[in-house]
Amino acid sequence: MKAAKLLKNIGMTLVLPVGVYLFFFILCNLTGHPGFGVGTDLTNIIFTAVYSGLIAQAMSINLTTGRFDFALGAELVMAAIIGGNIAGKINAGPFGMLAIIVAIAVCIGAVSGLVYVLLGLPPMVVSLGLAMIYEAIGFMVNKSKGVTLVGRMDMLIFSKFPNNLILTVIVLALLVIVYDYSKIGYNRRALQGGQKIAVDVGIKEKKNAVYCYMIAGALMGLAACVYLSKYGMVSPETGLSSSSYFMSAFLPMFIGGVFGKYSSYPIAIFMGAVVQAFITSGFSMMGLSNSAMTVMNGVLVCLFLIYSTNSYKFEEAKLFKEKLAVAKKARSIGE
Repeated sequence: MKAAKLLKNIGMTLVLPVGVYLFFFILCNLTGHPGFGVGTDLTNIIFTAVYSGLIAQAMSINLTTGRFDFALGAELVMAAIIGGNIAGKINAGPFGMLAIIVAIAVCIGAVSGLVYVLLGLPPMVVSLGLAMIYEAIGFMVNKSKGVTLVGRMDMLIFSKFPNNLILTVIVLALLVIVYDYSKIGYNRRALQGGQKIAVDVGIKEKKNAVYCYMIAGALMGLAACVYLSKYGMVSPETGLSSSSYFMSAFLPMFIGGVFGKYSSYPIAIFMGAVVQAFITSGFSMMGLSNSAMTVMNGVLVCLFLIYSTNSYKFEEAKLFKEKLAVAKKARSIGE
């Protein structure tokens, strides 16, 4: 019985990524656009999935408990600029750069969490103000030049296969432990189910919020390393334009919300990132413009949001059908 349930959960976790891959593989070949999901395109798909998956994980850890952190993009930019410049000047190497950027991002996340709990203002208001402050700091560092590590191939290794995939496996393993087997994850799930009730039974909401902001910061630091390794540079952002860094994370997060019941939530989010990477690559392979892809991505986000919001209705219909079947069976026995 347990084996059957395990196989079902694995199948349901993989059905959407596999289905989307086969759909675009067949469609691209039928329309005269071969090359989807193989060679260089597969490498780009893995990078997109890893990068957007890390950001989706960072966004979901707060958003699912009612805290939308608008400063995530600014955290990525600020951590990359400060940490990247420090790592470049001291020749820290790839793992030194990773440690420096992640450490700075964790500190930024801690500041965001402390400001939120100390001010007691709505998280959207707090994160908007912090985003502008972080953008300004990133703009001031290195005389507004951002960070440039182009040509430093000894450091820029985290966007390449298999390094990016190994990094993802390690991160997913740690997140599964934190989400499913730690006090932080337990308290987070309790707060997600109802903050007032959770606080009434003794869970420290403010402490958990700071931890969540720090974990989100670490994930954004990892995403900054992956992005910097791919493009070799990060430019400062102003006018809240840093929000563009996390706009691609909504679809993986909503897909994770739908399929999270079949596996650990972090794994479901990464599967959502893989699906998004397939969709982006497939549309790009067929020559769709960035505007068209943005529209399609928005439509998909809306569809998954509608489904996740109304999913309880399907459960109610299923339970009603089961009760009706039991009632009919009992009636037939009585007759």
